[in-house]
Amino acid sequence: MICSSSCLSRAQRAVAAALRHYTDAPLAQPYYVRGCIPDQEEAAVIVALWTGPAAREKRNLFLLVRLVAGGLPVPAAGVTAGMMRLGRGTHIFGFAGRRFDGKPVINGSKLVEGRPAPCLCGGTGEPEGPRGFYFERPGQLRQYH
Repeated sequence: MICSSSCLSRAQRAVAAALRHYTDAPLAQPYYVRGCIPDQEEAAVIVALWTGPAAREKRNLFLLVRLVAGGLPVPAAGVTAGMMRLGRGTHIFGFAGRRFDGKPVINGSKLVEGRPAPCLCGGTGEPEGPRGFYFERPGQLRQYH
C-alpha cells in the first residue's frame, strides 16, 4: 500500500478522473479509455483501453499500472502520459498473471516513468468522484466507490 488506505483511494480517484477525459477522445491512436478499475490485490489500477467506435476491428487492451514507485504514489499525470506513449508504437510485454473481462491483463507499469509524487496522506477530506469506472457496454457505466 502507498501510505494508508485513504492515500491509495486518493491516488486511484485522481487517476480515474484524469483518464475519464479520454473516453470520448483517443488517449493514444487507436485507443480510447474504456475504464480505470481499482485493483483489489495491490496499490494499482487496471486501465481498460479499446480501439474506439470507428475501428473496423474492435480490440481491448487491459494494463495493470502500479501506483507506487519507491514507496510514494505515482502522479495521475504520469499515468496519463505513460498511456499516451502507446500512440508512439511503444511495445509492452508480459502478463501480470490475472484476467479482467475475460482478457489477460498486461503489465503496463513499464509505461509509467518519472519521479513519484509526494505522499498524499496529508490531504484533507476525501476527493470527489469514484475510485474507478468501467463501460461494460457503450452507455452502460459501472462506477467503483
